[in-house]
Amino acid sequence: MNARQFPLLLLVIATVSSAAVEINLKVTNPNKKFVANAPVVIQLQNLKNISSNERSQLAVYVDNKQISSQLDDLNKDGIQDELVFLLDLKGKETRKVVIKTIPDSERQKFPPEVYADLILKTKDGEWQYLNEISSSKNDMYNKLHHHGVAFESALIGYRIYFDNKSTVDIYGKKKYRLELPDTEWYPTSEQIAAGYGDDVLRVLQTVGVGTVKGFTNGHTVHIDKFDKRTQRIVALGNLRAVVEWEVEGWEYEGEKINITARYILYARHRDVAVEVRASENINQLATGVQRIDAGSLFSNNKGLVGSWGADYPVDDTIHYEKQTCGLGVYVPKKYVLHHQIDDANNLVIMQYLKNDVLCFHFLAVAVTKEEENKIHSDKEFFTFLKQWSLNLKPVQVKF
Repeated sequence: MNARQFPLLLLVIATVSSAAVEINLKVTNPNKKFVANAPVVIQLQNLKNISSNERSQLAVYVDNKQISSQLDDLNKDGIQDELVFLLDLKGKETRKVVIKTIPDSERQKFPPEVYADLILKTKDGEWQYLNEISSSKNDMYNKLHHHGVAFESALIGYRIYFDNKSTVDIYGKKKYRLELPDTEWYPTSEQIAAGYGDDVLRVLQTVGVGTVKGFTNGHTVHIDKFDKRTQRIVALGNLRAVVEWEVEGWEYEGEKINITARYILYARHRDVAVEVRASENINQLATGVQRIDAGSLFSNNKGLVGSWGADYPVDDTIHYEKQTCGLGVYVPKKYVLHHQIDDANNLVIMQYLKNDVLCFHFLAVAVTKEEENKIHSDKEFFTFLKQWSLNLKPVQVKF
């Protein structure tokens, strides 16, 4: 080969290697009703013509316009595992989507619509923002600001207590926006006067909303005998926050069980998807919603439960007003053993099979706080829950 041909050959190789890879998708809504901002999750290992090195270059286009998307490395191996975007879909509608590799110069910047943090209070009074923290004791509740990991969309915020209860609590908002970077769950009087939200639920010893607990002899039980407990922020971008707790060596039902509960909150959503994984079969787990003072309860005995009521969010009844909230949980029927209502909770009792992923959803509405709230009674809320539970089938994606 003539040496003068080398530059041309190198140019051709460079051109081919930098060529964009484009994949056409069809995304279908299997639900009968319109679904706004339906999460679309692409498992990147299924894109055979996209190398692992090219995954970071992927962008999403709908109707020839680039839309907000998020790439997540969930197993922390340095390679993105999932591509996520949101899509409005009419009932049974199929829409065309294009994903392709693009150079950084063509990538649009989209604003973050979710937030999460995990804050350790150091001995010198400083805050240390973490992605993960563990303990072999039940000693982290007061060491962490807002007592555990917190996460939010513009519609609502949640936190998970880092203790034996692992309770999910809620933060209600007057205005739909991200607030935790400013208030860190505890707004000042000036922030409250400026229209910020606040804690709106007193969970006490209950399941709050969507908490995963043990269930023995007809009662919920805390995860109080264990080798190690961890909380972590798995992924955080502009479209979803993924957080989880993990317990190793839980002494339960005569076994030592490793169990993880992962919580996924998408932008423009108030409902959270929960994924439970464990190392052993578990005969009985419980989730559900707490009673709110003397409020009303709903159950269809097929995995859907709700609670509605008003109570003070904290013990201070002088400086705080009662807050009306609606809470809901939906567990697919295949996981449901039975329902139970007790003095504190409206429960769904579930069975877990080893190597399965037990999935359910929960949501909350801070009725008193939310200025744009359109739900004003328990009847309206329970009707809303029924409609919501019927539109939770994940979208279908064809390449």
